[in-house]
Amino acid sequence: MKLKSLVAGFFALVILTLAASCTDQKKEEGKSESKAVIPAQLQKKINLDSIKPVALSEKSKRLTEDWIMYLALNSEVERLENYTILDVVNNSETIEDVVDSLSVTVPETFETNAIKARIVTLKTHAKLLQENSKRIEPNPKKIEDLSAKLKLDFNNLNIQLNEVFIIQESTVQSETNSTQ
Repeated sequence: MKLKSLVAGFFALVILTLAASCTDQKKEEGKSESKAVIPAQLQKKINLDSIKPVALSEKSKRLTEDWIMYLALNSEVERLENYTILDVVNNSETIEDVVDSLSVTVPETFETNAIKARIVTLKTHAKLLQENSKRIEPNPKKIEDLSAKLKLDFNNLNIQLNEVFIIQESTVQSETNSTQ
């Protein structure tokens, strides 16, 4: 009788061990499947076609030609059009560095509160993009959303760069009218 209970206990132990190993194997398969899915999601091209770029006015364009960090950021934003999510992850640190340098190299003509505010917004989204890119498993949707926000922020910066000259022209025009 003791032998039967000993054999039954042994078989129960074997069955529990097999069940546990099968469960571990299923967990590992699930992990490897999710790891395979994430790289596939990272290969997805970012769709920013709906966000049309804002062109600079002639005066703004002339002044930004000497602003190296603006040109670098412009180049990065243009390249976002052709990037996959993985490309953004790989270049997020460069984007953040460029935006960071942009804020300390603003030409005197563009030293306005509105432009500074746009640059702060760019810095915030660039920092969030880099932080999300550094994660062990980056969230592709978040990275795509932040890329779109960066492009919108850059467009808003361009609008403000153009506004500097619109405001200056209207100020000069109103001063001319008041002296007549």
